Amino acid sequence: MAAMEAETVPMTLESLPTDPLLLILSFLDYRDLINCCYVSRRLSQLSSHDPLWRRHCKKYWLISEEEKTRKNQCWKSLFIDTYSDVGRYIDHYAAIKKAWDDLKKYLEPRCPRMVLSLKEGAREEDLDAVEAQIGCKLPDDYRCSYRIHNGQKLVVPGLLGSMALSNHYRSEDLLDVDTAAGGFQQRQGLKYCLPLTFCIHTGLSQYIAVEAAEGRNKNEVFYQCPVSRKC
Repeated sequence: MAAMEAETVPMTLESLPTDPLLLILSFLDYRDLINCCYVSRRLSQLSSHDPLWRRHCKKYWLISEEEKTRKNQCWKSLFIDTYSDVGRYIDHYAAIKKAWDDLKKYLEPRCPRMVLSLKEGAREEDLDAVEAQIGCKLPDDYRCSYRIHNGQKLVVPGLLGSMALSNHYRSEDLLDVDTAAGGFQQRQGLKYCLPLTFCIHTGLSQYIAVEAAEGRNKNEVFYQCPVSRKC
């Protein structure tokens, strides 16, 4: 009996067979998978098992199988490369990317000209330069959206709504970030306000308040009221 007890080896995480360990690792978030790389050589190897990173690529970056095939990269490399580019937006990226994808899918058969008017995404340094120019920080979800599409060309109809009546026409284009920065306001009634849209027919814009001022909350989106337009 004593000999049998002496031969008993305590069960540890690393003593588990590979398949159960991979199953456990499949429930971890990407942060925990990365941390596993520093625990031991075996966990480092297992946490790099490529199928584990497939779920995270789809969850956070909406990377499809077709995109993976086109880029000819493994899932882990795709995750790391995308994180190095837009990692600061990881809490926003999937929702905003899906919104853009759904919008384009809806518009393509109905108004392809509007989809073609969308510009390529802005670079991180472009957004940093705008923040330096206006002296205010941009919301992360705003920056994330502009990393995907940097506004649109000034076309009709505009992306942010069109309306045609017998005596009135309105069509709002989504401004690119440089044009928006050029329209940044510090005057009374629009202090710390950045234009988001512009209607070439009415001259009206939607604004975002990048700082709390004049009764507006930070990041509040609004139309300029007639009273403030006269100021």
